[in-house]
Parts: sequence; structure tokens; C-alpha cells
Amino acid sequence: MSVKKQDVQNYYLYDTEVENLFISEYMPSAPENAVKLYLLALMHAQQGLPLDDAQAAKKLGIGLAAVADAWDYWREKGLVRLTVKEPKRPADREAELLNIREMMYGRRAEPSVQPKDSAPFTLDDEAFAKLLRSIESVTGRLLEAREPEEVASWISDYGMDPEVILLGYKYSNQKGKSNRCRYVGAILKDWRAKGLVSADQVEDSLAASDRHYEFYRAVMKELGFHRNATEPEKRIMDTWFDKMGVSLDEVMDACRKTTGISNPNLNYVNSILTARAAEKEAAGEEKLTEENIFSRVSALYEQIRQENAEKTERIRAEVFTKIPRIRSIVEETKNTGIAISRAMLRGGAGSAAVIREKEKIDALNKEKARLLAAAGYAPNALDTIYSCAKCRDTGILEDGSRCSCFKEKAELILR
Repeated sequence: MSVKKQDVQNYYLYDTEVENLFISEYMPSAPENAVKLYLLALMHAQQGLPLDDAQAAKKLGIGLAAVADAWDYWREKGLVRLTVKEPKRPADREAELLNIREMMYGRRAEPSVQPKDSAPFTLDDEAFAKLLRSIESVTGRLLEAREPEEVASWISDYGMDPEVILLGYKYSNQKGKSNRCRYVGAILKDWRAKGLVSADQVEDSLAASDRHYEFYRAVMKELGFHRNATEPEKRIMDTWFDKMGVSLDEVMDACRKTTGISNPNLNYVNSILTARAAEKEAAGEEKLTEENIFSRVSALYEQIRQENAEKTERIRAEVFTKIPRIRSIVEETKNTGIAISRAMLRGGAGSAAVIREKEKIDALNKEKARLLAAAGYAPNALDTIYSCAKCRDTGILEDGSRCSCFKEKAELILR
């Protein structure tokens, strides 16, 4: 005889199985909205019911942004795998709730046949390594321990174009904002929410919204140029408006001085404005505008970062000399982190490799801590030194707001 269970139409009459590991290990520290979304998604998954972000927001009584944040929270914790199916609709993702017991204690062999990558953008090992090197070049710093893994997740989970990711770092760096992974990630998610999925779309949007965009156009028109300003030309003009505190009227007046020369150009205008600024400073007429104060505070931060970088390098050189094995551990940890990121880009086929490499990093960190302690060093002896741990000597917090130490430095300048 065949046996089947009665099909209950009202799924609210069913039970939802929740793993005890979730209740004991993840739920206590998770945000309220994240817990609510996870349980709702678990119910829908077990009953085979569809659930999109709009439905979740309505059922939970929260906004779409809160739903997106909740999904991101569980993705970062490793409990959810998010997949973009359509590059032109990046917000339309599929979520897979992973088995916590198997994730924490199970061991699955890597399948011999790698499934087709569902992400719209894929990178081979060399291309991914090149992207990481480009990010380091743009930011002027080494990537943090988990940063390569996070960059890989932007590609595999969100389907982000690598060129857009690099633009995110360039944008935050050029604007004097935090170039840390979390802040850049927020920028990238904002672009995605606006439907900006290609580098061209992002660049067009940034050009249209740049606060100096109209200034650039006015100056170029006054000089007789019927084209957009180049990046070097923009940097020259940014210096006038942001650092020298020059008004647009003063710039336009300087532009009119070029009518008597055969080849009007920005460098000539720049020489006029620079000379005028020097005359004002010599006469004691320099005004402390908001731009000037910001420029001076930024210069202080630059000096502090340079001094702390030199201190950090001296300590690291000392440790590497006394304990040669530490240098090898640092290099191995970095390479292992990149290996994790590459495995993540392979989707399900790389899950076993991710677990294996993470165990390797744990072992390396324990060995490093043991060697440092034996030589009389603190566990964080190799960490970058910061005068302000909150903003890491940038004046900008990860959410984009100014750090309290920025105000302290500005007050010193105004005294």
C-alpha cells in the first residue's frame, strides 16, 4: 500500500523546526529584525513557499532596507547563501538557508564536477588577485584579514561587477571618506539599490551628482572648452574650491585674465589664484573657511598616519628579526585568506575548501599568538598602530560620520 500525509492547505497549522544551535549560538546576539526574518524564511523554506523581500517586509512590519540588512547579517554569519540570478535586477536574490549542524561539524567531500556558477560575474584566480592588488593600490594600505573574503562575497552573493567594486574604493578614497571594507560595502549596496550595475552607469551618476559638477562646466565654458573636464583638471579645480576656499566669482575673474594669451589653460588660471592666495596670506587676510579647516585637519591626520605607520613598521621589523617564523605565518595567513575568497567564488563547489582554509587560519593565529607571548610581545603586537581606534586616524567613522577626534583637532586650529 502507498502511504501519504494529508496535505494541509493552511501552512500555519504546520510546525517549523529550528535547530538548537541557532537558538543557543546565534539568536542571543542577533538583531531583532534578523531573528524575525530568519524564522519567517525558515517557515517558508520548510513549507516550500516563495518569499520575496516585499512579502517579508509586510509580514514582519519592517522596511525593505531592514529586510536587506537582515539578509546581509545572516550572510556574513555564514547561515545564508545569497545568489543573484539576474544582473539587471540585483535586488532579486535567492536565499539558501544552510544547515548549521553540517556547517559546524560536518565534512563534505568536494564534488568532482563543479556546478555552473550562478553569479553573473566570475573571476579566475589571477583576475581576482589583480583586483585585490588594485584595491591595495587605490587605498594605499594592505587589505585586512577578512577583506578579500568580503570582496569575494560581493561578487558571488550580489553579482557585483569587479570594476564597480574598484570604483567603490576609488570613490570613497577620493572623497576623503573611510576606505574600509564596511563603508565601501554600504556604498556598493546603495549603488545596487539605485540600479547602477555597471561601471559606466556609476560614473555617469557620480558625474551628474558631483557637487562641483556645475563649477567644472562653468570654468570650462569660460575658457572656451566644449568638453568635460579631465580628472587632472578636476583635481586642480577641487584645490581652488576645497583647500584654497576660492569663490566661483574669483575663479571666473581669473579665467577672464586668460583672454590676452594665445593658449588659455587651467594652469595659467591656477597660477593667478595661487599668487592671489599668497598675497592674502602675506597680508594676514587669510580666512578660515570650512574648507580651509577641513584641509588643515586632513593634513594633521596625514601626519599622524605617517608617524604611526613608521612606528608599526619598526615594531614589525623588530618582531620579524627576533622571530623569523612570524613573517612566514603572516604571509601564509594572507595567502590563505585569498584562497578562502577564491573558494567562495566557486559557490557550493568550494564550501569544503572554505572550511579547510579557515581551520588553517585558526591554527596559524594560535601559533603566532604562542610565539609572540613566548618572546614577551602582546597578541596584537603586529597590528597597525592608531592614535584613534574608532576612525583609524581618518576622522571618518565606518558609517561615514565624523569622528569626535575631528572636532578636537578643528578646535585646536581655531585657537
